[in-house]
Amino acid sequence: MTFEILTNPADTPASLLFQQCLGEIVPENRLTNMAKDEIAGYFLNKVEPTDISEDLWMKVINTAQVKKKAKAEVSHDPFLSQLPRTLQSHLLNKKLKWKSFKDVKIASVLPKDKNEKLELIHVMPGAKIPQHTHEGNESFLVLHGSYSDEYGNYNQGTVQVRSDDHHHTPVGHAQTGCIGLAYTHGKIKFSGKFGKLLNLIAN
Repeated sequence: MTFEILTNPADTPASLLFQQCLGEIVPENRLTNMAKDEIAGYFLNKVEPTDISEDLWMKVINTAQVKKKAKAEVSHDPFLSQLPRTLQSHLLNKKLKWKSFKDVKIASVLPKDKNEKLELIHVMPGAKIPQHTHEGNESFLVLHGSYSDEYGNYNQGTVQVRSDDHHHTPVGHAQTGCIGLAYTHGKIKFSGKFGKLLNLIAN
């Protein structure tokens, strides 16, 4: 399933950032990204050269220098330092706005685009997210710590893809809790006790 996510076209800012984090956090995923770069390079060499203006070339050079500088910067924030460098660079000098639901915190990484969301989920040690599903698919990448649900245990670097008919109750690891990156389509749908009330608060 990880390979499928990496090889699917990243056609939105949220899907691109999610794939970049996925490719960075697990060595096997980095190899997949390297293979994609090699293939892209092969086809790029087949393209006929085209003259460009000096102004456009300078813009490309300046953009590359800015990105290189941002990549070299590392956050000293204890929370952000636990995230992939790609995400640290994206969040540098940005203030995360957390929504707190008792022992679970959620912050948007990018502005919501239609039904597509990219969010950081911070589950405190031993905390539980009430039983839920989503209106569309959810891809969840564990960035730090681990969590478990009715179907198994998930450690750093694992990614789970859930469909809209998949109900589960995630629980953060008792010592480390869990920090994850959630790429979702559609609203969350709480299905357990107090589900209707929770849906009103969350959405």
